[in-house]
Amino acid sequence: MLTELKIENIALVDRTELAFEPGMSVLTGETGAGKSIIVTALALALGGRGEREYIRHGCKSAVVEAVFDISPMPPAFRKEHEEWLDGDRVRIRRSLSSDGNSRVSINGRRSTLAHLRQITAPLGEILGQHATQMLMNEDNHLLFLDRFAGLREKTDLVGTLYNLWRTAADDLRRLRARREQLIQERELLLFQREEIDRARLRVGEERELLDERKILDAARSLMASSALVEDTLGGDGNSVSLLLATVRKELESMAAIDHGLEEQNRELYDLTLRLEDLRRTIELYGSSIVDDPARVEEVNIRLDEIYKLKKKYGGSEETVLETLTEINERLKTRRDTDSAIAELEAEHERCYQKYKDAALDLSARRAKASRRLEKMVVTELGELAIDQARFTVEFIREEIEDGVILDGRSVRPTEHGLESVRFLFSANPGEPPRSLVKTASGGELSRVLLALKSAEQKQHKLSPTLMVFDEVDAGIGGSVAVEVGRKLRALAADRQVIVITHLHQIARQADSHYVVEKVAGDSKRNIVSVMRLESEGIDTELDRMLALPDR
Repeated sequence: MLTELKIENIALVDRTELAFEPGMSVLTGETGAGKSIIVTALALALGGRGEREYIRHGCKSAVVEAVFDISPMPPAFRKEHEEWLDGDRVRIRRSLSSDGNSRVSINGRRSTLAHLRQITAPLGEILGQHATQMLMNEDNHLLFLDRFAGLREKTDLVGTLYNLWRTAADDLRRLRARREQLIQERELLLFQREEIDRARLRVGEERELLDERKILDAARSLMASSALVEDTLGGDGNSVSLLLATVRKELESMAAIDHGLEEQNRELYDLTLRLEDLRRTIELYGSSIVDDPARVEEVNIRLDEIYKLKKKYGGSEETVLETLTEINERLKTRRDTDSAIAELEAEHERCYQKYKDAALDLSARRAKASRRLEKMVVTELGELAIDQARFTVEFIREEIEDGVILDGRSVRPTEHGLESVRFLFSANPGEPPRSLVKTASGGELSRVLLALKSAEQKQHKLSPTLMVFDEVDAGIGGSVAVEVGRKLRALAADRQVIVITHLHQIARQADSHYVVEKVAGDSKRNIVSVMRLESEGIDTELDRMLALPDR
């Protein structure tokens, strides 16, 4: 229940503070006095969209503060929002600045606009031109039915399952469309892996083969050079070995006389041994050289294979092997296409079955709720002076091939379920119900809206604790206005109702009466004044509302 409302610098309101009581309160005043400003301010407190145009001209900011008594709210509400609550009061502060920024605080704590809307959703609801416009659009009639039936969670579930099903269907369609392409891509990857695996490539192999080929190409030259070196070092002719033997013989004779030459004699002996080792090494090397044209061909073939792999998969042996690793990783994520399609088909079927079951259940609940709604709205309309009204909820289902079977018909599935609805209405006996949007007058439309809200309130005891009706009495008067007033007062029996009205018949039903006026401010600018009336002031205001125009 709303207990306090403070408004500062909203439109023509300079500053005003209002205290509200339980029951039914009315706000009256001349046309253009500023009654809608109060509704705008309350809408901001409930999380409505803020506009810079709401800020009073010449001011940098505007503020709305609303205090709600939440003692009637159920424990579930308190548990859900316990970190934001402070006892039985919720104080909401909403500020708008001329730079377009908006600030929200709940019990002194900074909050987001989305969270504000979440908290205030069960606290207050404003029914005005927007609600009437919604009723005038047949696309919204399903929302009225679902709200009455308490099917919000069911409709959200159907919407979620529908999106999951359609996502699975889209994935399956795309995979089927790309089946041949994916198969070719997988076959190419398999071929590439086989080609690299078969080559058994290793890092450094190419360098080794190039060195080997260089030797093979120079085999005869190397053999000739080895023979020449070997012969020079130790041949039978004038070789190095024979010359060293002569030198050693002479040096030994010299050392026998001069012992100081023994060290040089030993060095010459070591040199002779090393020279012999060198000769034998060259001899072995020369004998190892093979003139093998077949091996040259093998090496050339292998080098050509490595060259082609490098050209195809990268510029080096390392790059080729990295490509093989990448191919193996891609093959892990690209399973057999037919198997992937089979899995998606199974997933698609599972999603479809879940959606179908939920949608059929939702349709059954809607059908059952529609019968209750029809009876309750007719009863409510009878209390609103449309004694023999007829009100029908018409289900509209589009038949298609391969749809969901409902009552023996194949109907189109949507994210909202298997049907849309429209309200049919007749206020005259003997006339069949026709589209509410096309047949109801403005006064009848207002009463149907009120009847729908009354039925919803009786169906759900936990509907918003505050209901604001902004001139929903348009197009009615006389005894009908009396009945509308009584209905509004009945709604206020277990909740707070605030009504903006021009009709004295409705105003007379109020527990509290406020008058809205334009008065001259200190700066010679008109400002809006809101004042709570007592008994004498109420009589004066009702007399004003009853006054006839001059003739």
